Amino acid sequence: MKRRNLSIMAKLTLLSWLVASTTLAVFVIAILPLERSTFLKNLDSKARGVAVSLRDVTASAVVNEDYSTVVDHCKEMLNGDESLAFLVITKNDGFSLVSERNHWRAEERAGKEWRPDKREAFGGIEVVPLFNKRFYHYAQPFGYSGIEWGWIHVGLSLKDYDASVAALVRRTILLAVGCMLLSLGASVAHAIQIVRPILRLRAVVQNVADGDLSARAEIARRDELGSLAGSVNTMTEALLRRDRILQAVRFAAEKFLSRPDWESVIGAVMAKLGEATGVSAIRIYENRPDIGTQLPVTVSYEWLAAGAPRLEAGFPEEIRPVAGSVARGWIGALRRGETLALETRSMENPARAYFLKRGIQSELLIPIMFEETCWGTLALDDCAVNRVWTNAERDSLRAAADMLGAAVVRKRTQDALVEAKETLELRVSERTSELSRQMAEKEKAHAALAEAQQKLIEASHRAGMAEVATGVLHNVGNVLNSVNVSATLARETIRDSEVASLVRVVDLMEAHAADLPEYLASDPKGSQIPGFLRQLASHLSREHERLLREHEQLGRNIEHIKEIVVMQQDYARVSGILEKVSIIHLVEDALRMNEAGFSRQGVKVVRRFSEVPLVTTDRHKVIQILINLLRNAKYAVDVSGRPDKMIIISVERVGDDRIRVDVSDNGIGIASENLTRIFSHGFTTRKDGHGFGLHSGANSARDLGGSLNVHSDGPGKGAVFTLDLPIQSERPAP
Repeated sequence: MKRRNLSIMAKLTLLSWLVASTTLAVFVIAILPLERSTFLKNLDSKARGVAVSLRDVTASAVVNEDYSTVVDHCKEMLNGDESLAFLVITKNDGFSLVSERNHWRAEERAGKEWRPDKREAFGGIEVVPLFNKRFYHYAQPFGYSGIEWGWIHVGLSLKDYDASVAALVRRTILLAVGCMLLSLGASVAHAIQIVRPILRLRAVVQNVADGDLSARAEIARRDELGSLAGSVNTMTEALLRRDRILQAVRFAAEKFLSRPDWESVIGAVMAKLGEATGVSAIRIYENRPDIGTQLPVTVSYEWLAAGAPRLEAGFPEEIRPVAGSVARGWIGALRRGETLALETRSMENPARAYFLKRGIQSELLIPIMFEETCWGTLALDDCAVNRVWTNAERDSLRAAADMLGAAVVRKRTQDALVEAKETLELRVSERTSELSRQMAEKEKAHAALAEAQQKLIEASHRAGMAEVATGVLHNVGNVLNSVNVSATLARETIRDSEVASLVRVVDLMEAHAADLPEYLASDPKGSQIPGFLRQLASHLSREHERLLREHEQLGRNIEHIKEIVVMQQDYARVSGILEKVSIIHLVEDALRMNEAGFSRQGVKVVRRFSEVPLVTTDRHKVIQILINLLRNAKYAVDVSGRPDKMIIISVERVGDDRIRVDVSDNGIGIASENLTRIFSHGFTTRKDGHGFGLHSGANSARDLGGSLNVHSDGPGKGAVFTLDLPIQSERPAP
């Protein structure tokens, strides 16, 4: 729901009425309790008087138990005063005489409320339980001959009290309502008196806002509202003057833009500006820095209002600057492009004398800028009053000066174009020759750049192939070590073989061929031959099995060398061709090329492969990147010296069109300051490194439409290299 705003008159009326009503409410709230207190004091005074009178008459009768006298006196007092409701006389032992207007009675055991423990007089309005009505109950202790005998209780009717309070409340409410109505009327009248001039002023401002700059506010008061009306009139005058100035500036713009020669229209423009501003004179001073060293100026153009004094001597005339630091400060400010508003009354001699001699009361100096230099000054002189120029007027006139400066620039540019046209053919010829020379140098530079780029590509390819070849040779060397071990073991087994013992036994058996059965049965040496042959057969069998195992291991190692060489030849054939490949197969190939090194250095390799589609890419560049990353990871975990060396390589799909390969290790880690430099050409932290592998890998990844990034939490905390590739490359690799 839109909130409705109250008018100023309604707010002012409401505020005045609320102030008066609040004051009246405070008065009523304060006076009612005071009046009620007065009524209570009257009841208390009357009850006290009755109690004193009753005590003086009945004290001795009660002591002497002459209760008839007490009762008679009580009836007399009750019948004589209608405001008396009851009289109760209570002894300390609880015996009480209760007298009402129409009857009386005796109570043997009165309650504690009729004989309080504290023997002090008290009174107040309350409901008396004995009568179950509201009364003003006053109690006073009494005694006789210095002995405290009991209490006298006086009950006054509240009929007159309630009527008085009700009458007081009615009168107060009627008076308050009347005062509130009166204050409301006074508030309305006061608000009208204050708001009516504001409404008139608002109407004037609305007319001004609608474009009627002739509207003026009536100044009929001498207070703040009258001052505000004067300010509105002053503002309207300023707006009217600014509107005239803007029209003059628009006139100047039209003239300067419509005529190529600004000097032919400058007189009309100055006249229009003079009439709009109401000044006495407008002059254009042109700086002449070629005459002397004090920046003399020359009056080039002048417009004078009717009756305005002309400068001394003739027109035009050279006017030297005012001597002294003040004038030098003005000249410096104009050079910086600042506008100066000068008033004679605020000047000191000799500047004041200089202006008064020429009859100038105030002057506005606006620099005419030409290519960031002060070409001249637009001066507006007022010989009648010390005029205060508003910011809007200064800005408008500054715009006129800027347009004049632009016209001067355009005129000079046109003159320069005319001059340039005369020598155009010569300049065109010279420029053509220069351009031809520059084009030849540019083509030469492009050729050199293309050659350098081709050499860089070839060097990158050779470096990548060197990386692969180094890995292949390293792994072949590791396998050859195993081959060498197997061959050595086979040679030692054959050398230490027991075949020679078999030959000796055969020779011995051939020597006893005639009596061989007897020799084997009865000869001490012959009888040992069967047992020896059994042992020799068992030994030769084990020897044969050992040679067979080494032969099989040797065959596997030779096959491994063959696989490595075939794989290297496969990747070294052609590069730069896009084909559909399995990233997981490429990762496995890279791992196989480094398998022997991982095994020898005790590095645990963990594979975390997700199901991913085939990728269209350059398999040669990808295998180079992966081999380099695995070799760097192997170096990092080896240098760290930790027993649990581990490399984790994972492959997963990211989004719909990309695959990510992460190679993480728990090695030496990377310092934070090196994370941004690690892919730079020539940067390396290894003693035997050349700083080209990661740089080449990053460039290759970028050529494939992917990226190569690194993350590390710091030294000793390992590192993660991430190769991000598109599933479908957008361009062929170079």
